[in-house]
Amino acid sequence: MTSNAKQSTSMGDSGRVGASQAALNFDLDRAEADLRLLRLFNRYRHDWMNDIQIFMGYVQLKKYDKLTDLMEKIKEKVRQESLMSKLGIPSLIVHLLTFQAEVKELELHVRMEEEIRLQDYGVPEETEQWLAALLDSFKAEAMAAVNECNALELYFAKEADGLGITADYQGGYDLERLKLAEATLCKAWLAGRGWVLEASYSEIQVKWTVRLQRT
Repeated sequence: MTSNAKQSTSMGDSGRVGASQAALNFDLDRAEADLRLLRLFNRYRHDWMNDIQIFMGYVQLKKYDKLTDLMEKIKEKVRQESLMSKLGIPSLIVHLLTFQAEVKELELHVRMEEEIRLQDYGVPEETEQWLAALLDSFKAEAMAAVNECNALELYFAKEADGLGITADYQGGYDLERLKLAEATLCKAWLAGRGWVLEASYSEIQVKWTVRLQRT
C-alpha cells in the first residue's frame, strides 16, 4: 500500500471515529434532555396532585372558607409560571424550571409583576450564563447548610432606565465564600457591560440586586 493510500485510509478511519463520537455525544445530549423533561413533568404532576388533594380535603371537611385562598394561591402560581415562560430565552426558562425541580437543598421562587423580555437588556446568551452562575453560587451555600431551611427568590422588576433582578436568599451561608462568589460574578460577567451588583448581608439573609441597562 502506498503512503498516500495509507494516509487516505488513516484519514478515513479518523473521520469515522469522529462521526461516531459526534453521534454518541448527540445521543447522550438527547437522553439528558429527555430525562430533564421527564423530571419537570414529574415535578409538575406532583405539585398539581398536591393542590388537588388539598382542595378535595377542604371540600370533604366542608371548610369552604379556605377554598378562596387556595384558589388565589393556585391562580398566582399559574400567573408566575406564565410570566416566566415569556422571558424570551428558552434555555434559561428550562434552566430555571429544572433548578426548581431538581435542587432539593434550595427552594427557588421566580417572581415578577409584568411580562419581561430579557433580550431588551443584553445579549441572551450572556444573560443566561450569569444568571446560571448566580444560582449556582447560592446552590453551593445551600448544599453546605443542609440543616437549614434555604430559600431563594429571584425577582425581576422593570425600572425607569432598565431592569432590576434581585436574588433574595434566606438560609445558611459562609460570608467569605459568598463574597468571593459575588466578586467573581461581577468580574466575569457584569463589569464589562457596565452592570452593577448591589449586595447586602445579614445573619440569615443575603440580597444581590443586578441592574441592567436597556439596550
